Amino acid sequence: MRQKSRTVHEGVQNTLQSVDYNECIYQCILTKKKFIGKGPRYIYLFKNHICIGKSPKMQIPERQLVINTDTRISWQYSKSMLKSITFQVGSHSYEYFGSNEQLREIKQKFALYAFQMKIQDEYQAESVLGKGSYATVLELTNLYNHQQYAAKCIDQQKINEKKNGYRQLMQEVETMRILSEHKHQNILQLHELYIGNQNYYLVMELAKGGSLLSLMKKRSTLFSRSDIRIIMRQLLEGLEFIHSFNIMHRDLKPENILFMSKELESLKIADFGLAQSCDQHPYTYPKCGTPGFVAPEILEQDSEFARYSTVCDIFSAGVILYVLLVGEPLFEKKDRREQLELNRRCEINFQRFSQDQLDDVERDLMSKMLSKNPHHRWKATDLLKHKFFIQSEDQIENEIDYPKQVNMAILKKSAMPTFSKNPFMQSITRDKALTTRDQSQTLVTRPKNCTLIMQTNLHFDKSSQEQIIPLEKLTNFIGSFNLIKDEINQ
Repeated sequence: MRQKSRTVHEGVQNTLQSVDYNECIYQCILTKKKFIGKGPRYIYLFKNHICIGKSPKMQIPERQLVINTDTRISWQYSKSMLKSITFQVGSHSYEYFGSNEQLREIKQKFALYAFQMKIQDEYQAESVLGKGSYATVLELTNLYNHQQYAAKCIDQQKINEKKNGYRQLMQEVETMRILSEHKHQNILQLHELYIGNQNYYLVMELAKGGSLLSLMKKRSTLFSRSDIRIIMRQLLEGLEFIHSFNIMHRDLKPENILFMSKELESLKIADFGLAQSCDQHPYTYPKCGTPGFVAPEILEQDSEFARYSTVCDIFSAGVILYVLLVGEPLFEKKDRREQLELNRRCEINFQRFSQDQLDDVERDLMSKMLSKNPHHRWKATDLLKHKFFIQSEDQIENEIDYPKQVNMAILKKSAMPTFSKNPFMQSITRDKALTTRDQSQTLVTRPKNCTLIMQTNLHFDKSSQEQIIPLEKLTNFIGSFNLIKDEINQ
């Protein structure tokens, strides 16, 4: 049933809009206690707005709030118990009361949709997990359930100054919201959204098992074929899920593959800072990714109106498979321009490897994933049915751990550079996952050594060489952490 209502947004705007209550995600009844208008209020949560009325499904609800960063939610506490929720739109605020249990349920339902205020009321900041030009990643502890989370703290001023920075942030939030709504065991989940005086906060799962890159660097041998199957199956199942929403990740690489525990079966795909819906065209950043992992069709784009598809992620996954099986980078040159050119040309010779290094099944699988022509590349659903994932008894008996190759340069580097990174994560720690705890390197970061500016020309930042920041230069870094920590823990 379609009815009319008023919209309240950025002040009080009385604009008639149609309301379809069949699209309601969640509904509840709270109480307004102010003398004027005192009584029950019926709250309806939709994907893009919130309706509030004095009776169920009113023809003209008392309020209709558009969900964006201008509409904020704050929670009032009595000791450790929630007592009310306040919707704040500009200078206007609307407070409603309920029981702690009822408000906790509402908080959970609203968590992925509306930006909440006063993160310090719910979380304690513990340590820095990584830092970039536009964001800092913190480990948080929830004050009520004592669970640990990771929060991506994004500087509001810096992303507003960056071209398309705010738009890219909203795309990242929307991508994580869609994927977290439906949930998948191989996708890092978004937990809540907050906004402070200086930062946006994306509260996510904390992956304690480290990144795939960190695991590779710690090993003295390559992963066994059985372990590689476990890793690649989960990676492809995660991609199958992402691609079912016609979303491209566009920045798959070992440091964006996380593990929730020490078990390889706990894999999570993370960092959706460059994720893009194929349906949203033109793309925010048409030319993006990481040198050595990016699909050739992305590198060959020369227009901001370029189009490509989800199989760009299959190519990146194929490069990861190659590194796991062979133990060396697929496109490796000291000069980044030369590496990008090799990446673009995509001339791969599997015949140079012996049968012991790559058997026919493995060569076939990689050829299906690393085809330069995206139309010849298999999709994740088809790849999961490949013979590589059907393990015979003979394969199990013959599997051994091969020693690392002498030229396994990808594991010797302290970081792998990324170009066209998410504008607010341009120098995030590279050898640690965004949401991975590493107490021994809490305040030491490794900036990237190059950046490819989005558009058609390549520009490299020669000043930000790959290095560890000396302790004597960490004063500003620690100070910036304390500013964010103070905002959370004040």
